[in-house]
Amino acid sequence: MANSSSRNYQYIPLKTMIAMSKSPDDAGNVVNTTLLPSILVTDDSDGTDGTGHHQGATTDPDGMVNLDLQEVDLNEIRRRTQSSIDPDKIDIGYPIKILKTPREIKIKLVVVTLFLIIIAVTTCVLIFYVEEPLHFDIGHATLYVDSKLFELRHDNRVTRGQIGLRIPNVLPSTCAPSNKNTLCVEWNGYAQLRVDWDEDPIKSTHLDCYKVSWVSYLNDLSHRDCYSLTNAHWYGGAEVMDQNWPLEKGDLLRSAYLTGNEVYEFGPVAERYWISSHGVAIRVDKDSPLYVSVNMVNSELGKALCFEADYSYDNKSPYPNANNSNAQLEYTMCFSKDVKTVHRNMTVNYLSKPAVLPGESILTYPTWSTPSCGENDYIDQTGILEMAKALNQSGFQKGTLEIRCGYSSKEGDLDFAKSRFIDSAGMIAQIKDYGFKVAVSVNPFANVDSKRFQVGVMNNYWVKEARGEAPGLSRWNRGIASLLDTSSSNAVDWFSSKLDSFQQYSGLDYFTFDYGEAKYLPIDYKTKQLLRNPCDYTTNYANMAYKKGNPENEKGNPTVVRSVFLNQNISAIVQTIPKSLNNSDDLKTIIPTVLTLGIVGYPYVMLDMAFPLNATVPPKELFVRWLQISAFLPAMKIPVPIWEYDEDTVRIIKNWINFHQDTIAPKVASLGSSVMTYRDPIIRPMWWMLPDDENAQNCDSQFLIGDDMIVAPILDLIESGKSKASRQVYLPAGVWVNQLTDQQQKVEKPDWYDVEASLEEVPYFTRITKGYQTPSPER
Repeated sequence: MANSSSRNYQYIPLKTMIAMSKSPDDAGNVVNTTLLPSILVTDDSDGTDGTGHHQGATTDPDGMVNLDLQEVDLNEIRRRTQSSIDPDKIDIGYPIKILKTPREIKIKLVVVTLFLIIIAVTTCVLIFYVEEPLHFDIGHATLYVDSKLFELRHDNRVTRGQIGLRIPNVLPSTCAPSNKNTLCVEWNGYAQLRVDWDEDPIKSTHLDCYKVSWVSYLNDLSHRDCYSLTNAHWYGGAEVMDQNWPLEKGDLLRSAYLTGNEVYEFGPVAERYWISSHGVAIRVDKDSPLYVSVNMVNSELGKALCFEADYSYDNKSPYPNANNSNAQLEYTMCFSKDVKTVHRNMTVNYLSKPAVLPGESILTYPTWSTPSCGENDYIDQTGILEMAKALNQSGFQKGTLEIRCGYSSKEGDLDFAKSRFIDSAGMIAQIKDYGFKVAVSVNPFANVDSKRFQVGVMNNYWVKEARGEAPGLSRWNRGIASLLDTSSSNAVDWFSSKLDSFQQYSGLDYFTFDYGEAKYLPIDYKTKQLLRNPCDYTTNYANMAYKKGNPENEKGNPTVVRSVFLNQNISAIVQTIPKSLNNSDDLKTIIPTVLTLGIVGYPYVMLDMAFPLNATVPPKELFVRWLQISAFLPAMKIPVPIWEYDEDTVRIIKNWINFHQDTIAPKVASLGSSVMTYRDPIIRPMWWMLPDDENAQNCDSQFLIGDDMIVAPILDLIESGKSKASRQVYLPAGVWVNQLTDQQQKVEKPDWYDVEASLEEVPYFTRITKGYQTPSPER
């Protein structure tokens, strides 16, 4: 056989070869590899030597068997395989490869897929996952450390604040004590914050309360906390000249939160109490040196209501700091299910109960006031008697005639100037004969040229200047004066004795007390008793007025004041800021003012007007609309000489005075028990009936008297050529009677309704609900 030289072949097991399939050659021809085993052995032999071993076979140390075979005739191979493929080109290992390749591809695909999934998941985590910022939780509140956001969550509502805004952005640490009910956080070297949580501070009042306390470690570091006005409506705080309801409708610059006058940022009433439509109430501690701003933009919150405690503001802080203490800001936040519920529980649990209600007379009949005075304006006996006579001839015989100003010899001397009042006692007797009581308005000022000023200097009755050696001086609209030191019992007793003497020799019925605002205190003042809050001066002054009136006595007189602070216990009649009446915009601030006073605890409101002596009476339509609003309020005051109007105007005025006497005064009296028990306002916002209604929360042009009368005064002038003015009234569900038409209006759900009214009319509705009573606060 040609080419018969021997070759050494590696033995391939037969079962492996049989399993091999057809494989193509380089030219694409198919070779049947299953014939190869027979080529590697003889046709007539099984390839063994009879002992079971292959002929010419050897075994290597690794256990592999090697066959020493004769070289095969390639031509024979071609013949027997009937193939033209060169046997040298046959890949005997190809069957193994075709088994191995798909497995490797699958493994690679799995690996690649897993890798892509890992990349995708990692990318999603980096893009979408936001690690929860460092925060502290206490009760339903959360403090986020980095942003200083403070969130109070209740039901589906979130009240958002940002606190500690004057503290540098350094990482704080917790301090003792910190537990379930107390959170203590310290910014090392700057300040400490403590939040105490009391889920039910007064037991069973449905209040969730947090006391927030800031302590500064630096003398010049103030504390500033702000709460958003963008997602809730806020109410309360101070009476101001341009009153808004809710607060976010107006702006108030950062100012010391003191009782002030009409030109100061805050007016004669400045209570540290605010509530929101989310059912949150904030009451700031009275001894915190407080500054307040409204609607100033905060980067995190948008427009905000901000509270700040500061002793060093421009080195002109009006808050005394004799011990050079660091500023502290303390306030309590409480929430309940809605704005009405939280308010009723806050007032019941945090305000003192009034001992008595104001007398019936002043709530029934109007107070007729002489005009306001400028610095050099004076009145005399003739003018006052002419006023009383004109009222009597116009058909008015009841009420009080108030001598407002310009009657003394010198401002501060409690007397009638003899040069202008020849017979003051006879004058007052004659006025009483016309059917009027007589009152005189007094104030805490004594001008430096008055006799009373000299007596007060000798006896230390005046507020003193910084060194405490001489009386401090202040400017007011009647000159330069000192203020009575209301912290001194000796000074108060002396002042009261002077009032007694004045009353006895003249025959006066009682006094009304004007001014008393802390804003008039001299810079760096000194008082007998330390006033940590300058508004304590206002509190003392109103308490003095109450004591002088002695309304708890059966024959006592009403307490009529202008300025109050934490005086809810004396049930005073509070006169509003005297505002000019120039256009309809002046009318639109009245309802927000009355609603604000009621919410902060002063339900008995008397509307006042700035009407200067010898001025022309306001336009007829404006004055009538002003008077109509006044007729629906608890007490009426008329500072305008109405007899100067035409007969038709006088007739309209008389009708509304009678309406107040016959309809409103009895209703106000019937609400006295609600005032005494729950401190409810008499003039109530629309959300009192609809606490979760957005329209009611935002309504500033109508009000409730009790829970069954809605009043919607006309606040715009009648258009030219028309006889009536139109407006919309928002009515809650129920059956309401339109008192202008006597028609019933069945309201399925709260909605707006169009009404019209002539100059003589005011749209108001009464609800038909027998036996309805104001529910008591939830307990």
